[in-house]
Amino acid sequence: MKKRLLISSILSALVLSDSAYASSYAFVSNGNNDGQGSLRAALESGAHTVRISSNVSTIIINSGLKFNGNGRLRIQGNGQVIDGSAIGEQETVLSITNGANVAISSMSFIGSADTVNNNPAEPTGGKGIFVQVPIERTGIVKVSLSDVSVFHVGHHGVHVSDCSLGDDCGGGSGGGGEGSPASISVKLDNVTINGVGFGRADADGVRVDDRGEGDIYFTAYNSTFSNIGADGVELDEGNNGNVVADVRNSVFDRNGEYCNLVSEFEGGPCDDDGDRDVDDGFDIDEAGAGTIYASVRNTQVTNNYDEGLDFDEEDEGDISMRLNNVLASNNQDEAVKASEEGAGNLKVTLLRVTTVDNNGSKEGIELEEADGGDVAVSVVSSSLIGGDDEKLKIEQGGEGEGVVNVRGSQGIVLDLDGVVAN
Repeated sequence: MKKRLLISSILSALVLSDSAYASSYAFVSNGNNDGQGSLRAALESGAHTVRISSNVSTIIINSGLKFNGNGRLRIQGNGQVIDGSAIGEQETVLSITNGANVAISSMSFIGSADTVNNNPAEPTGGKGIFVQVPIERTGIVKVSLSDVSVFHVGHHGVHVSDCSLGDDCGGGSGGGGEGSPASISVKLDNVTINGVGFGRADADGVRVDDRGEGDIYFTAYNSTFSNIGADGVELDEGNNGNVVADVRNSVFDRNGEYCNLVSEFEGGPCDDDGDRDVDDGFDIDEAGAGTIYASVRNTQVTNNYDEGLDFDEEDEGDISMRLNNVLASNNQDEAVKASEEGAGNLKVTLLRVTTVDNNGSKEGIELEEADGGDVAVSVVSSSLIGGDDEKLKIEQGGEGEGVVNVRGSQGIVLDLDGVVAN
């Protein structure tokens, strides 16, 4: 309980308040690409607060929008659509280039990618919203999106990058590159990311790359990540630092299909040891000395092309995961997978978690401690329903201890290795 309160306190302290934006102001009065009264002119003016008139319904742009300031940016919309269907196929709809804290509300962003690029060796498509963190940045980079939608971009829907290699940073297992000392906070409330990431491999709905010493703080409330080429959300902490994630009342549906659709994949970015490299609903990778704290509540994780939830910690640090009222159904691989490979512990609570027919080909839930840490799993009022292989698999592969407690649950078939059931 104390740990959950601590996590909630940390995340609450990162919420952007109105008082943080008491700087210059610009007003958008028309939907023109540029010129006086346009959104582009407002961003180029250096104003820190941009308000869009309710009389503006659509803003049509023919090149990507940029904010080059290094302070704060708040864009207050009224349901406007930023129509980037005419921008170049590699351009990003909105770029925040200098690590500013950004808050955007009540807007939709539409890119120029409507079809699947069948050749992953020649990627196409820009991003929806991109925040670049400079190497000298300190403190906390804050990104807050409320009532925001992103559609039809070929690359990441939302990307926050603290990585010197840019798009060559790579995802999972730490990737490469260097980053700033800053932490990153991403807060999403009523956000929809749909139909993005079909211009290249490994293009996610939301992607956060951190290659410095800071932490990643991520919240998603009342949000939907669906029909995305790669992961619905990927948090990639490739150096020392924690990942603190809190997801509530959200949906991860039909994500990770891109490499399953392309005509050529062998030897290229879609090749995963001879198989197509499909992706997950929600993916967290922590490759340095740090802990994953993850809470997922009242959420559906369905029809994803690899794992539904996939949390991996590869160095010194723990995984502390709590799932409460989660439905994970019809995912192509495990409904839930958590793997701790370093000198750390794995603690998991499953409360009212239901997995349904996850293809009958893999365990419903797989939890693994591959080194010297302990495993503690609590299962309460949960159900695993599916084929003969729909199991709860728990493994302690090192010198630590493992224990699982199951109470008030149905259809739980245990597959234990180095773990004792109480």
